[in-house]
Amino acid sequence: MCFYLLLALLGPLHRPATTPAPAPQPHRLEATPAFTLPFKLVGGLVVLRDLRCNGQRGDFILDTGSSAPLVVDSGPFAQQLSTTQPPQIARGQTGRVVVQALAVREFALGPARFTGFAAQAFALDHLRRYTGGPLLGFIGYGLLQHFEVVLDYAQRRVSFYSLRVPHPARRPFTRRDSVAFTLVPGRGFPVAAGFIGQAPVRWLLDTGAADNQLDTTFCRTLPLPDRPQPGAAEPSTGADGHRQLVRRSMLREAVVGETSWQGMPVQLAAFARPANGQPLPYQGVLGFPYLSQDKLVSFHYGRQQFYALVPTRTTAPAAGVR
Repeated sequence: MCFYLLLALLGPLHRPATTPAPAPQPHRLEATPAFTLPFKLVGGLVVLRDLRCNGQRGDFILDTGSSAPLVVDSGPFAQQLSTTQPPQIARGQTGRVVVQALAVREFALGPARFTGFAAQAFALDHLRRYTGGPLLGFIGYGLLQHFEVVLDYAQRRVSFYSLRVPHPARRPFTRRDSVAFTLVPGRGFPVAAGFIGQAPVRWLLDTGAADNQLDTTFCRTLPLPDRPQPGAAEPSTGADGHRQLVRRSMLREAVVGETSWQGMPVQLAAFARPANGQPLPYQGVLGFPYLSQDKLVSFHYGRQQFYALVPTRTTAPAAGVR
């Protein structure tokens, strides 16, 4: 059985009769220019260890495919979940989940502190068994947008360079190559344009995906010479805990940004559609096999660029360096 963490909650199936007020945005309590944290790599997933949220300590997955600031496991926070906001049923990538709200008093990402916002909460027992250790949740766009996020896959460390300080920290790298992405309005998904053959395709750049994926419905629209040939079916478990069958395949040629890739491995899977019936803003997902090719890469949310980097010195900013 394979596993993928494509966490894209697609909205509640049962909407309230009135339009809800805009969700409060995370308030950052400090102005540290840069800091670095170690991570554990679990099946391609970037797991940050021993972070603190509302008095609980545990691991969080760095997930550029999640639009929420935080998603947390409802179990450890059961006594803190909102009693004024009723649970909602949302559609995940592979099934339905019951989502509740958690008022975040404090979330500590290294020396960075955030407060005054709501996290989404649902059961993550199945995911904890996969990652091992005390997994508490995911860190998504709502927090990552404050930084240039530099992933050093070789050294297993992630550096955060604040985009909101008057004197930015010096970067210990040069930028060698880049892929422009757009941030889906209201969702924050980083989506890059490309092609499969002559067919345009939009790729979600997702650190929360252990594999590259392509939507089976989209595949059927491709000309036969460019259509990937499906392999044997195998079960896969999504972040929402539901299972589906996927098929491994290979793209003869795929373009991401302005770069052509040959023999790109993909899983063919049926992508869930939003509850409102609108099409997804992407047809493919580029996960760990694509993102880790250059070993040192960054998501620059200010410039909306995914960069391949070359180090200029061997040290990284320490946690709390000012």
